[in-house]
Amino acid sequence: MKRLLIVTNQPAPYRVDFFIYLQENFAAEFDIWVLFSTGNEASGRKWKADEERLKNKVFLKSKVFKLRSAYDTSEKIISYGATQKLNEIRPDIVVASEYNYTVLAVKHWCNKHKVPYISWTDGTVFSERNIKLHQKLFRKYVIRNSAGFIASSSKSMENQIFLGAEPSKIFISELATDIRRYAAAGKNYSPNNTLIAVGGLIERKGIDLLFKALARIKDLDWKLKLVGDGPEKGNLIAQAVESDIMEKTEFCGFLSGEELIRAYEEAGIFVFPTREDCFGLVTHEAMCCALPCIVSKYADSSYDLVDNLKSGVIIDPYDADRFAAVIKRVLLDKELKKSMSGRAKEKSYEFSFEKTAKPFMDAVKMAVLT
Repeated sequence: MKRLLIVTNQPAPYRVDFFIYLQENFAAEFDIWVLFSTGNEASGRKWKADEERLKNKVFLKSKVFKLRSAYDTSEKIISYGATQKLNEIRPDIVVASEYNYTVLAVKHWCNKHKVPYISWTDGTVFSERNIKLHQKLFRKYVIRNSAGFIASSSKSMENQIFLGAEPSKIFISELATDIRRYAAAGKNYSPNNTLIAVGGLIERKGIDLLFKALARIKDLDWKLKLVGDGPEKGNLIAQAVESDIMEKTEFCGFLSGEELIRAYEEAGIFVFPTREDCFGLVTHEAMCCALPCIVSKYADSSYDLVDNLKSGVIIDPYDADRFAAVIKRVLLDKELKKSMSGRAKEKSYEFSFEKTAKPFMDAVKMAVLT
């Protein structure tokens, strides 16, 4: 039996759920291990992952540095001990996520031991438009010497091709949440006028842009629930007061699990006004809860997840007038909300782990046979 090692940053819940699915459903073909560059405790994440159910998991020792990026604070993970762990695990094939210091060590090890290496990324041309020359060179080095590629979206695939990947070796395995957790969600959808936005309260998520749009339709009947927390909360409260929409806006704080599902189900419309997201998994969560989705064109998942004008609408959050007009149209049309709700729930099934795992493992099987 071949031993597959998956290398990734930290145990995000959606990743852990996916890895558990792979271990449970491909155990007859592969002995699957997962190596994390760091744990959630190192970065202070509020995530709660089901790590206990994950077998054959390894955590590297690491330090996490906070760096200010264009719209928020990013993390730089410096891990060590990857080579030692690889020598212990002795994988027959490796799938490694993104381009970082851990990946560099893993890539060197694979080259030295002639182990097939698959490059896996969420990154897109847009999300990586500001990377530096040395980062571009590193990506091209990884791309040039990889046995195969896994992209989390069609936009990620475009970026891999841009960096030199062979299109025939790219497999799209969309980032997705475990729809089994949402099996009962959205069955009693109510076409109400409560808007919900989910994500950190940071500049990148574009809540200020949503406020500008909502200020234009403040006389309509609507309510906004903001799920998440972050450093921009004070500024957003001030903006809501100044725009005269504070009475319609509720700051709910961070929610997860059943509380988050309940918040989705109590809403009538999901709004995602982000300035930039490689993917934007919250859109899939909202779809699983049968919500019509008004989503930013700068969330690269929008083009895969949303059937524009059917399950939702893709908008430019910087165009406040158009953004407001779209929200108004959906708010005022009960039948449109019902129609979009049904299509959103139906579309969410296209991104079950059963479907997204197949191209992931097809990439692995191709590399093993090459």
